[in-house]
Amino acid sequence: MQSENNQTERFEKALWTSVRKLGPELTAHLSVPLTKQQFFMLYFISNKGVCKVSELAEQMEVKPSAITVMIDRLIKHGVAERRHDDKDRRVVWIELTDKGREVLEEIKIVRKQTIGRYLADIEPQRLELFLDVFEQISETIAKLHAGNTGE
Repeated sequence: MQSENNQTERFEKALWTSVRKLGPELTAHLSVPLTKQQFFMLYFISNKGVCKVSELAEQMEVKPSAITVMIDRLIKHGVAERRHDDKDRRVVWIELTDKGREVLEEIKIVRKQTIGRYLADIEPQRLELFLDVFEQISETIAKLHAGNTGE
């Protein structure tokens, strides 16, 4: 059996290579040129419906001043909009525009097609085992992360 260190290195190399190579492929042919961070922001906003700027800054792990620049770029692309709370003008809400929802749908289609091409060559039993293990790793990471951030 391989040493734990070697397994960790293999996992890290495979994950890093996949993310680095797959990322640009998933965004290359989209109608709106957005960065990975901007796509992540769109997903977060979409899942929340509308969100406060402070929530978005916390999720992105940046200061509110930095998130303002990032939000400005989303607004410039027409995929999000900013509005002040009717009762408390200090509270700023961010929500997707119709164009933002269209871009997310476009991303989902491209992702499904692209990732599907890579998974298609794996035998069904091996793929199911891989997915089970990968989901277990993801759950472990989520639990440990939630424990560290007080979520």
